[in-house]
Amino acid sequence: MRRRWRLAKPLESEAARLRAELGLSPLLASLLTNRGLAEPAAADGFLRARLAEHLRSPMLFRDMRVACERLALALQRGETIGVHGDYDVDGVSGSAVLVRFFRALGSEPVVHIPHRLREGYGLKEVGVRSLAQQGAKVMITVDCGGVNHAEIDLAAELGMDTIVCDHHQVSDTPLPACAVLNPIEEECGFPFRGLCGAGLAFYLAAGLRMHLRESGVDGLPDIKKLLGLVALGTIADVVPVVEENRVLVKYGMRELERSEAPGVVALKAVSGVSRVSSGAIGFRLAPRLNAGGRLDDARRSVELLTTEDRATADRLAAVLDDENKARQQIERQAVDEAVDMVESAGGVADRHCIVLASEDWHPGVVGIVAARLVDRYHRPAVLIALDADKGTGRGSGRSIPGVDLHAALCRCEDLMLGFGGHPMAAGMTIEKSSVAELATRLDGVLSEVTPDEALVPERRIDVELSLDHLSEDVVEELDRLEPYGTDNPEPTFLARGVRVRSRRVVGGSHLKLFLQSGSRSVSAIAFGMADRDVAEGDQIDVLYRPRVSEWGGRRTLEVELRDLRRS
Repeated sequence: MRRRWRLAKPLESEAARLRAELGLSPLLASLLTNRGLAEPAAADGFLRARLAEHLRSPMLFRDMRVACERLALALQRGETIGVHGDYDVDGVSGSAVLVRFFRALGSEPVVHIPHRLREGYGLKEVGVRSLAQQGAKVMITVDCGGVNHAEIDLAAELGMDTIVCDHHQVSDTPLPACAVLNPIEEECGFPFRGLCGAGLAFYLAAGLRMHLRESGVDGLPDIKKLLGLVALGTIADVVPVVEENRVLVKYGMRELERSEAPGVVALKAVSGVSRVSSGAIGFRLAPRLNAGGRLDDARRSVELLTTEDRATADRLAAVLDDENKARQQIERQAVDEAVDMVESAGGVADRHCIVLASEDWHPGVVGIVAARLVDRYHRPAVLIALDADKGTGRGSGRSIPGVDLHAALCRCEDLMLGFGGHPMAAGMTIEKSSVAELATRLDGVLSEVTPDEALVPERRIDVELSLDHLSEDVVEELDRLEPYGTDNPEPTFLARGVRVRSRRVVGGSHLKLFLQSGSRSVSAIAFGMADRDVAEGDQIDVLYRPRVSEWGGRRTLEVELRDLRRS
């Protein structure tokens, strides 16, 4: 697929100011200005990102004081506190934050995590009744509940007050909850809108700790130890890694690195993670936590993150690792089938979206497969797992930058039994008989609102940097920009006129090159690019990210290629 390469416009005067006032290198100064951090105070805050300085008070939330007063009363009375999470990593890790926090306060909460296949997403009657039957008098929702009037009313009927921690949707009318912590509410009071469910759970814990301390309670737990769980949810939920989230993830990665919690130790072991980075969270730790909820029961992931027993942790981590391997196999097969369906229908040249359905697909992987199709074809994609017995399907969609999938689905609402989501991702249930009409109508809606240039993927380039100028010092300097994520992507560099010294295919689909630039020779890996037309002796331009690998005590400078083309 043709890709646009767009080199960021250098802001030389702003970069010079950062160099002068903060003592930064030209490279780091340019990278910061590319990220909109041209003011020295903002750039300095971004690089330092300290807990004490750069986290705003949880009491800024309009309803935080009310939530804390209710929870403090529950602790005083010895009431059972219930936690209703979600089955993804954000809901699981946020639920684990609250379990570990309340345990440290001497209260054992009860937890309900919905089963993806039996219950589906979100706060449902079965979960509310489950917590009530376990004796809960307060129900805290994590990563769900933002529009669930009926379920919150039911909780009240069953004798539970509800505290909602959600960041997905805002109700048109006030929720009948004791308190609502939702950063995307216009009147929520908190200035940063990017917190995920785990972040909200942490802020609730921080607010309650503050309230208890003001009330004269001694011996309160150190909530910094919960930040590793917050980092898991924040990276996995692909929320912006800026402002509060940058601080939470930065310190959370440190906690994951040194954590002695049995579940974290076991999870890192089965994932092969020794050094924790945003990439290690996103591609190794989070998928294993997600595996339980995708194929079976996510409660095991909560148990893993909260258990104090090493044998239990090892057993659960091994089970989740096995399920992740099974998920990968199911996913690969579904991706192959979906690609065959697209290609047999003539590709995507004349289409503005992809809508596919099959009775052979597992509903737990259709979201991942939709994301793979978006990566491959750069079109919004909706994949639907059909249930032959019920005649219905459960689908998941992913979009591309600049295309609001949720808004487009709103114009097809009459075709679906239910749907929800946000501009970049959505889920739905639909009758099998309506799938073809959805494909046609959604494509028509998107053709009206999608500019042609949005359908051409773009590679954003931060700086032109010859391979001759690479060094381990450069890589160490780039580490100051971690943690990476949405709104703070890992930098991509451009090198021109590089000669290919050798070429081979590894792992079936990856391209391994040895590149020559001036006097420097560098090993390069291009994942998924085995079919690219490049031969030994060719002169090519490359987009790359530098890496330092360690093997057998040796450190080697390498590059990961993001794209390549003939010079």
